[in-house]
Amino acid sequence: MPFDFRRFDIYRKVPKDLTQPTYTGAIISICCCLFILFLFLSELTGFITTEVVNELYVDDPDKDSGGKIDVSLNISLPNLHCELVGLDIQDEMGRHEVGHIDNSMKIPLNNGAGCRFEGQFSINKEVGQQPDVRVCVF
Repeated sequence: MPFDFRRFDIYRKVPKDLTQPTYTGAIISICCCLFILFLFLSELTGFITTEVVNELYVDDPDKDSGGKIDVSLNISLPNLHCELVGLDIQDEMGRHEVGHIDNSMKIPLNNGAGCRFEGQFSINKEVGQQPDVRVCVF
């Protein structure tokens, strides 16, 4: 007698005459389908929505040295006018500069519809702390 692979079938077909549809089964099936649709749509909206984060954390490769971290920025903002772009610098040592303009340039893009911001600055560093740099829209 040959080996019958079908005997490993977990989901065997049940003859129609042995099954009977009920209202309870229909309600459970509809609730499950609605729950699956809700889960699908909530995951889809979470995937599609855009999250805007306006902070930049600078990682220091030489964590044991003291002093300052040199930072260079080159950010293109194709749909934001240059008048609205600025730089705020804040570090863990208490320095907080709003509207930093030293060693920075705003270059218009797309006939003035966008802006490329370039800047260089230094951040005070405290061992074990993460500096915080924010590019802000005024």
